[in-house]
Amino acid sequence: MELLKLGVRRSKIGEIAYIIINALLPIVLVLLVRNFDSPYLAIVIILLGKWRVFALRPRFWLVNIRANVIDLLVGLSIVVLIYLSMGVPVAQYALAIIYGVWLLYLKPRSNMHSILLQAGIAQFLALTVLFSLSVIINEPLLVIGCWVTGYFSARHVMNVHEEEYIDFISAAWGLFMAELGWLLYHWTLVYDIGLPIKLPQISLLSLVISFVAVRLYKASKENRLHDRALRVTTISSIILVVAILVFTRWTVII
Repeated sequence: MELLKLGVRRSKIGEIAYIIINALLPIVLVLLVRNFDSPYLAIVIILLGKWRVFALRPRFWLVNIRANVIDLLVGLSIVVLIYLSMGVPVAQYALAIIYGVWLLYLKPRSNMHSILLQAGIAQFLALTVLFSLSVIINEPLLVIGCWVTGYFSARHVMNVHEEEYIDFISAAWGLFMAELGWLLYHWTLVYDIGLPIKLPQISLLSLVISFVAVRLYKASKENRLHDRALRVTTISSIILVVAILVFTRWTVII
């Protein structure tokens, strides 16, 4: 009984320590970026936080890396966005709060809606960062980044459905995102939201397209893919795309 009580006590202490560390990490990242005027040290902290990926035998490394890519994309994207928000402390601390919510609330959840939200957030943030840096990174690197983002976002969703062709579907979605990224790299439109960070059009378009793709995929898995579902999904997606393309003021970056 004493051993059981000791185990429970250690478990509670571990949970408290986990909450404290994850609550303080976003603030630490902001302070590092602000004090050093550089994102690199904060990026190192994010990468070091993944040491447990390699704590097991090497044959488990690939599986662990795949399982942690979504969280890594979110963490690295937040750090870069904090750096791009230099001069606007409110935006930096708002990003820190968003990252704290991710770490403490969304990341640990494993239900269907949370998984979809995790993949959508990771894809949205990663594409925003890639196109925000498109003026300093070359085209092949940006296209590869879009493929990686699309591949792992799709894989994160497919894992929930225990998809038989998970590698093929994930690679196909990654290819689609790479092609979309290549196209919009040559026609970069961004939203001016009144902050140092500009919102690339591809980030919103990818959300709309992903929404349509997920709905159709889910309907096909549940044998509900009929004409009405196709019409409703198509019409709603067209309305969203029109709203994005027509009813928005944007700035063109050349």
